[in-house]
Amino acid sequence: MNMLRKLILVMIYVLLAWGADAFADSVYLKNGNKISGIITKESEDSVEVKINIGATVTFSKQDVDRIERASDDKHAKIQDAWETEKSKREVEEITKDVFVEGQVEKGLVEYKGEWIMPEEKERLQAASIAKGFDKGYKEARFSNRKDKTKRSDFAKQLLDKGNWFVKETENFSIFYRDLSQAKIVSDKAEYYFEKIAYDFGYEAEIKWDKKCQVYIVENVDKWKGFLKDVGFNPALVGGFVPNYGEREMFLCTLSEAYLAVTFPHELTHLIFSDIAGKSTIPLWLNEGLANYEASVTSLSNKLLIKYIKQGKHILLGDLLRMARYPDGKEMRELFYAQSEKMVEFLITQHGRKKFRKFCDLILKDRSFRDALFGAYKGAFEDIEDFNIKLVEYIVK
Repeated sequence: MNMLRKLILVMIYVLLAWGADAFADSVYLKNGNKISGIITKESEDSVEVKINIGATVTFSKQDVDRIERASDDKHAKIQDAWETEKSKREVEEITKDVFVEGQVEKGLVEYKGEWIMPEEKERLQAASIAKGFDKGYKEARFSNRKDKTKRSDFAKQLLDKGNWFVKETENFSIFYRDLSQAKIVSDKAEYYFEKIAYDFGYEAEIKWDKKCQVYIVENVDKWKGFLKDVGFNPALVGGFVPNYGEREMFLCTLSEAYLAVTFPHELTHLIFSDIAGKSTIPLWLNEGLANYEASVTSLSNKLLIKYIKQGKHILLGDLLRMARYPDGKEMRELFYAQSEKMVEFLITQHGRKKFRKFCDLILKDRSFRDALFGAYKGAFEDIEDFNIKLVEYIVK
């Protein structure tokens, strides 16, 4: 509707209203107000006035000062004015409905008074949300002087250098200098935390009284400097250093791979070590869980099938007895691959609740055989049957 059309309609409505008031009955109230319309009902106690085409009001005679009535001819003119106004509004609604139907048929959607394509609306909404967040978000600067939290020497050395900000989530304190990096890491961290706890079947029980402290070093040069400061060789250490004892993680945003693979792998170790407490976690289970959560299944499967076909894979008994990592790159990769597939097989084929029971038994220092048959009753005839079904799962 253009401005000229709007102006004409406003003038029509004003004239109608003025005309209606000129020919109307008038009820004068004792409080000084005047009500204009058509009196439709009157008794000793009250008077009812129709004030427009769809509304009537009733007043107590105790509140009425006087009443002035118009003639029937004048009432008819008021009714005509009301009907005209009603018709115009109906035409407006029909015109609007036809217009809307036409826009919808074109595949358009309405956004803030404009008709645009759905993908354009999505872009505008996203931009509006982002701008609103940036406008309303205030970064919380970390104060080293006021800090009372117990931290490792690694963390203290890092926080002593430069200005830091901190972003708090339910389970993590994210220390950063680049806000965009903090947003990504904080979202990923909480997602992995919930997923890992759920996969293990412990989602209702893992409640950290102390948050995990995540320190983001924003570029490679500063990361190398940090590693040298804490006594590490940058050539031998990647972009991630965990400190399980103090529940700390140090991260360099070298690539997305560290967030997609290394972060969930190390977070799994941290969470499961909390679950285990002082209990011993078998090496195959610890690394199998971490690799499973890091989602490197396809790589592990290729590697495993190759070695199984060649008869060079690690035998089940040898895998279960391993207390240290095997020598050589290929054997270490094979160890990780077999460990991961065994965890995946138990979780995906038999359910996380049974896997939870299996882990509970393992952490009570029960043997693999006892834990397996205690948690998966009737699923396997014996260890040999378990091994056959595991291999079938891998190579199918």
